[in-house]
Amino acid sequence: MTRALTYDVVILGAGVAGSATAIALKNQNPALSILLVDRTDITTSDQRIGETLPPHASQQLQQLGIWESFLKCNFLASYGTYSAWGENEIQVNEFIYSPFGYGLNLDRIVFDQFMQHEAIKKGVSLYTNTFCTESNKSNNGWDLILFSKNEKIKIHSQFVVDATGKKAAFSTLHGAHKICNDHLVGVYRYYQSKDHSFNGLGKGTFVETDNDGWWYSASLPNQNLVVGFMTDADIAKKLRLKSATGFDELVSKTNYTSQRMSFNMNCSSPKIVAAQTQILSSVYGNDWLAVGDAASSYDPISSLGIFKSLLMGRLAAYAINDYKRGDYNGLKKYEFFIQSDFEAYQIKKNQYYNLEQRFFNSPFWQRRQSTIQKYTN
Repeated sequence: MTRALTYDVVILGAGVAGSATAIALKNQNPALSILLVDRTDITTSDQRIGETLPPHASQQLQQLGIWESFLKCNFLASYGTYSAWGENEIQVNEFIYSPFGYGLNLDRIVFDQFMQHEAIKKGVSLYTNTFCTESNKSNNGWDLILFSKNEKIKIHSQFVVDATGKKAAFSTLHGAHKICNDHLVGVYRYYQSKDHSFNGLGKGTFVETDNDGWWYSASLPNQNLVVGFMTDADIAKKLRLKSATGFDELVSKTNYTSQRMSFNMNCSSPKIVAAQTQILSSVYGNDWLAVGDAASSYDPISSLGIFKSLLMGRLAAYAINDYKRGDYNGLKKYEFFIQSDFEAYQIKKNQYYNLEQRFFNSPFWQRRQSTIQKYTN
């Protein structure tokens, strides 16, 4: 049997950006009918990447009206970050100087589930394990075909939000194209201490560079530790980082990251995820816009992924509501913000990578040096 349903807004992707957009839309216009569509079911998902919430992200959660509920999740407080970038000595960035207080290290599955539940509490519908297989423009919005648990569902929506992450699946299907600035990937493993303790640097977030990229590690709830290596795709292949042996060999050569681990830890297999810097050629079109990583994605060194998704969700909601009232300037303002913020991020990212001058013969760092020259000439 095929069902036929109608919504004011359909959001493809129920991660942080998609859920934040749904919550913000409901805050601004509770009468809207909104559907969140996700290809996965978060309750059965493996670990998700992206654990760091900077102090200023609290302001976005407050603006969404979900801060008090968020605090009940009891995530780990983070009072600063540590790094060995550009020099051998450890540098400390203490959040005590931030006017927004401390940061947090999240369990991403729990956080993403929290965001979905907050959207549902607002009256948003959620379909999980659901795929959009067809999208056709109509006179008043979009006609979509969804498949959910072997059921075909016809959806008519006045507006579509692409929150499908770096794939930007809907946007690229309807005229936009991705502009990628690098081929960065992250190779991650999750560790759990059997004796409920951490070695060496203890809890918190730590970043360390080496010849072929940089290491990232962060303590998580339930005595978990995530360790990731950021490098280019071709280098990851050369170093055999998809194998546990290749990953172990490389991490054993680090000055500090290896100190956080011991033989008394269970660990997962290495997982590779795309981490490139990219932006869409256009973040909106006729009755659609892109949000979160679908619109633009930043290098993980910025630690801005979640913050950006929360902020963009709020701004997207304003643009959509303006558009539905016949004011198209909201979409133009939204795109201007995305592009301006991306340009400012590029400058800061290039300056930060330029701080590391010890590996000048390395292809990974030479590529970032040439990028720096490109944007400063």
